[in-house]
Amino acid sequence: MNRQPTLHKPSMMAHEVRVLRHLPDSQQTIRMHYANCNSYNADFDGDEMNCHLPMGLVAKSESKHIVATPLQYMVPTDGSPIRGLIQDHVDAAVKMTQMDTFISRALMNQLLAPAIAAVSEGPPRLLRLPPPALLKPMERWTGKQVIAYTVDLVVQHCCTEGPKE
Repeated sequence: MNRQPTLHKPSMMAHEVRVLRHLPDSQQTIRMHYANCNSYNADFDGDEMNCHLPMGLVAKSESKHIVATPLQYMVPTDGSPIRGLIQDHVDAAVKMTQMDTFISRALMNQLLAPAIAAVSEGPPRLLRLPPPALLKPMERWTGKQVIAYTVDLVVQHCCTEGPKE
């Protein structure tokens, strides 16, 4: 994807495609996460985007290794961040880490599964949850435990050859 004029490297990025078949015809359109909008200088006022499909092996390799969205967090000229946390993410993190936020086992699994899938290779594996912060009247985890567990997974994956068991 790119938006004219393409003046810097992050204004052309390769996104992963996910087809949403359950939507009605009136909502079948190209969508992207708003964290990417700053790279394109897009502001939702009718911006025109160009979509390109890499056809050859070289184009597919360039898309994966040079212009993939996870590789476009810094402006090449000065190293300043161009993509990152948006106010929604910051608000969610604040609410999750408040003292009175407690999470059920089902929600804990739901929150951690995407983090584990993102750093795991191979078949899905069982989650080994940290011990709950509350045992009675029901098992409950804190939002801080979710964030700490996720950060630990990412650090283990980035700093070693893979997540530790």
